[in-house]
Amino acid sequence: MMIDKKKIGDFFKIFYHKKAMQNRQRLDKVFNKVSSKLRFLMPTFGLMSILIIFGALIISLYYSKIVSLNRLHTKVLISNNISNIIHSLQRERGLSIGYLSDQKERFKKDLIFQRKVSDRQIKALEEQLSKIDLKRSDNIFGSSVVQILSKLKNIESVRKQVDNNKLNADQTIKSYSFFNKLLLSIIVDIAKSSHVPKITQDILAYSHFLYLKEYAGIERARGVAILSYKNLDLQNLIKFTNLIAVQKQNELMFLQYSTPSIKYFYNKSIKNYIFQKVTGMENSIVTKNLDLNPKEWYKAMTQKLDIYDSISKYIEKNTTENILEELSKAKRLFYMIICLVIISFLVFIAMLDSFLKLAKEEQRLRVVMDKYVISSTTDLTGKIIDVSQAFCDISGYTKEELIGKPHNIVRHPDTPRATFEELWKTIKSGKAWRGKIKNLRKDGGFYWVYANVEPLYNSKGEIDSYIAIRLDITEIELLNAKILEEEEKNRVQEELMQQQYRLAQMGEMISMIAHQWRQPLSAITAATGTLILKAKLNKLEPQTAIQLTEKIKNLSLHLSSTIDDFRNFFKPNKTKNKTTYKKLVDSVLVISENSLKTNNIKVIQSMGEVYEFYTYENELKQVLLNLIKNAEDALVEKEIKNPAIMIHCNRNVLTIEDNAGGVPEDIMDKIFDPYFSTKTKKDGTGLGLYMSKMIIEDHCGGKLTVENSELGAVFKIILGEQDG
Repeated sequence: MMIDKKKIGDFFKIFYHKKAMQNRQRLDKVFNKVSSKLRFLMPTFGLMSILIIFGALIISLYYSKIVSLNRLHTKVLISNNISNIIHSLQRERGLSIGYLSDQKERFKKDLIFQRKVSDRQIKALEEQLSKIDLKRSDNIFGSSVVQILSKLKNIESVRKQVDNNKLNADQTIKSYSFFNKLLLSIIVDIAKSSHVPKITQDILAYSHFLYLKEYAGIERARGVAILSYKNLDLQNLIKFTNLIAVQKQNELMFLQYSTPSIKYFYNKSIKNYIFQKVTGMENSIVTKNLDLNPKEWYKAMTQKLDIYDSISKYIEKNTTENILEELSKAKRLFYMIICLVIISFLVFIAMLDSFLKLAKEEQRLRVVMDKYVISSTTDLTGKIIDVSQAFCDISGYTKEELIGKPHNIVRHPDTPRATFEELWKTIKSGKAWRGKIKNLRKDGGFYWVYANVEPLYNSKGEIDSYIAIRLDITEIELLNAKILEEEEKNRVQEELMQQQYRLAQMGEMISMIAHQWRQPLSAITAATGTLILKAKLNKLEPQTAIQLTEKIKNLSLHLSSTIDDFRNFFKPNKTKNKTTYKKLVDSVLVISENSLKTNNIKVIQSMGEVYEFYTYENELKQVLLNLIKNAEDALVEKEIKNPAIMIHCNRNVLTIEDNAGGVPEDIMDKIFDPYFSTKTKKDGTGLGLYMSKMIIEDHCGGKLTVENSELGAVFKIILGEQDG
């Protein structure tokens, strides 16, 4: 590059007149210096440009290779899933042929299982492909995969036709083979996208081997059909022998492309005795000896195909390792070239870019912190020396109103003095203080913050100021206050419900006490009447008096015992006790047996094995009594003939069932709601089932459910497997 000093001088003359002439000598020196730098820099920049361009070309070349290898690696990984689907569909095809034969039941279970395996494999492929954008122009496979996946959905239609015997053996084999050939076409396309000879060779060997394996799978299905139907006409014989011949051809092509290691593994694998066994079976079929069991043929061919599958896995592993090895080499060269070409340039750019970014980021953070972070700095006496805009926004003060003022300008009277004493004591000791503080706004309002206050040190290591960072938690505190208020309301309401529930239960108890006492009181009345009558007639014999008074005494003791039973029933439990369902049920039935007998209700128990668990006994008794009483009310209200309550226990599950016809479906989901009652002929509080569910699920940690059986409602109590 040449610099025309005369033109530059003329330029300055035009614009600067005399100043240009006066500064001419100085400008000459400057331009001479610039020219010298340019003369030195131009060839350097030229050489650097050439090196950078050349390096960029090499980098681009290796980058393309890396991208290609990465895509190829992805394709091989996907092909592994495709291979699994093919293997699974091969099994499903063979089992479907057996299912269509007269030996349907021998293949049915395996077919159902294999279909599930196939569905899982297809789903795994769909999930793998979902991570790839198949609509992009540079995608891994192209639109053909989308089309093939959509066609795979038709497999469900084929299955239904097999289940309904709408397909024969040939049609079934053809249908499944169609799906497998579609999948194999994807793997064949992979070989076309490889530009590395070694890897291309591996993929070609892999493709021919999968075709070998596919034709073996068709042979398995064809053999099952022949042996099941005992039909080996000329056409079937030709198809069967052709399948064996095609496998030989694919085996030759496979071995032609295989590496020595793959050939060695293959030859070692096919020495398995099952190959000889299959060959013998093939000879038997070809010679029309059809006495073979189709299930045995399927089993032998499956073992052979499983060995083929292990060989394909070995080829997949070998191919993947080769790709990763090539990829590793390409990456090493790629990064090496990048480092050699642009390392110095990148260091400078990185340093400059980092500096600019840091400066910009620092400025941005300052703006963000000032705008959004509630912060303030004070001197050692607590006077404000700096505040953020966010502090001003939340407090309502301006910076001018705050700076120079003591920090207690925002102190709220509700905040205890002890809080600030603890704060100052902590920060003066050199530690950070953290806690919630209620502050006062300029307009008299308030706000809550979570504050972090800590000391700042000067170069001598001395505390010279304090900084406070705060987080606005006003909404959280208001929400907490609202939650506490609602919890208190709920607690009061729950206590009211419990009180109503207890009053209702006490009413039920009084009714039961009346049933329990009616007969003993009648007996006592009769005995005392006899005593009085005999005494008045002077016919009271000592022995008679003793017998009657003894009877009155025993009846009185029974009444006293009944009072104790009812009193203990309502005694609160604070700790869980070890008990059994049988013990609890027996205790409740003692209380309610007279009422049940009065209404001719039969109680049928089936308690099973004794299962001990820990629970709140009296609370659970209240639930059992409520459920039994509800069943009794339903039976009486509906006037059921031969009314009965069935109580059944199976370990930790207790069911109480009646024969009253059940709960109407339209109210099934409402019966556990508070104040919802199904009792139509007498007043119900609607709290019995609600409180029962709360006791079982909230207090006892179990579960209470309801459902209808053929006879009536079934209430089920499930208490977790507890060992105490």
